[in-house]
Amino acid sequence: MISSKSILLITFFILFVLILTPCSLFPRIKTTVSLAEDRPDPKIYDFTVSNSRDKLLAYFSLKNGCPPYVQLALESGVIVRYIYEVELQTPRFLIKKILSRRFILRTLTYDNLKGEYRVSSGPDSPRVVSVRTLEEAKTLAFEINDVSIISLSELPRGKTYTLRVRAKMEEAASSLPFKGLLDLFSSWGCQTEWYEIRFNY
Repeated sequence: MISSKSILLITFFILFVLILTPCSLFPRIKTTVSLAEDRPDPKIYDFTVSNSRDKLLAYFSLKNGCPPYVQLALESGVIVRYIYEVELQTPRFLIKKILSRRFILRTLTYDNLKGEYRVSSGPDSPRVVSVRTLEEAKTLAFEINDVSIISLSELPRGKTYTLRVRAKMEEAASSLPFKGLLDLFSSWGCQTEWYEIRFNY
């Protein structure tokens, strides 16, 4: 007959083995979903500087601004905002003087009922354009043309200037009804590095 002490030792041994057993033998239920895997980094490309008769102009595009996990969030009701920061500097001894700084806003939403994407431009009285495909929406949100940076009359001639740009992607707001779904997409906002062009005028 097994004594109570032996039963206690056997029970302790079984619990000890279970604790040390690799977790792969006991599958867990996932309570969260990571969207950080296989994320392509957003990048600025086709960055150029030009001028009109009286303005300095910038042109650039955003690449990898809407990877699959962002598209999933968008089509689930998350409003995605893209903020482009454009800065014009002139070199000085030890420090750089900022001559101009502009913020360009694009907001991307999806209407499930109508099956269309909407792109709005600008924070004040935004212009809203509705399109049927994501590719059309990305063109409107990611291709930035004819951005007026500064008046040419404010740029002394014979100097070197640096024009730089970066993009930030973030969740603006959401119509998602459950906080758990909001938490699912709460950590995917990101920002590019600065991209620079040096030019003489």
